[in-house]
Amino acid sequence: MSIDNEFEMNSSAAPVVDAPAVVLPVLPDVPAAPVAVAAPAVNKPAAKKAAPAKKAAPKKAAAKKAAPKKAAAKKAAPKKAAAKKAAPKKAAAKKAAPKKAAAKKAAPKKAAAKKTVKKAAAKKVAKKAPAKKVAAKKAVKKAVKKVAKKVAKKASVARKAVKKVAKKVAKVVKKKAAKVAKKVSSKKSASKKAAPKKAAVKKSASKKAVAKTAKRSTASKKASVKSAKPAMKKAAGKNAAAKRK
Repeated sequence: MSIDNEFEMNSSAAPVVDAPAVVLPVLPDVPAAPVAVAAPAVNKPAAKKAAPAKKAAPKKAAAKKAAPKKAAAKKAAPKKAAAKKAAPKKAAAKKAAPKKAAAKKAAPKKAAAKKTVKKAAAKKVAKKAPAKKVAAKKAVKKAVKKVAKKVAKKASVARKAVKKVAKKVAKVVKKKAAKVAKKVSSKKSASKKAAPKKAAVKKSASKKAVAKTAKRSTASKKASVKSAKPAMKKAAGKNAAAKRK
């Protein structure tokens, strides 16, 4: 049974306890033997009922005293549960605390070590860089020389080809010029040979032209005379008629 149930039971039996309250101080004066004989008295059941009330009184007081503790315990229960849950984390944090402290102490050393490593790597790269630059320059020069040689070879081949073509063209031109010169010279010689013939032809042509013009002039004169004859006849007839008058 709980304390609350016991308190309710004791409160229900409390009115019966008030009657034997006067009898209790008398009990010590009575001898022990007569008390055993007087057991079936009427006041004995009241004493039995009063005993649990006395026993329950300290329990009630303890319950009253424990009530605020119980309330505080109820309020603190979630905190205790949270604390239990957080306990392993706290323990792990306590265990990890020295490691964290050591890591914090070692952090600057690690940073310094990283810096030194970076500096060493940078120095190595800086040392290697000039050699790489020199090698790159040499490689570029070699490539340029190779390209220049190839270009020079191609240029020389092209020049030779141009010279060959120019020679061939010059030969062809000379041949054609020689042929043209021969034709011209043959024409000149032919024209020289034909010059007296041409002069004779020109003279004969001029003579023929003069003869034609002379014939034309005589023909025109004759035509004019023929056309003038009727007029002459008329004029002669008029003159004759005038004389007759």
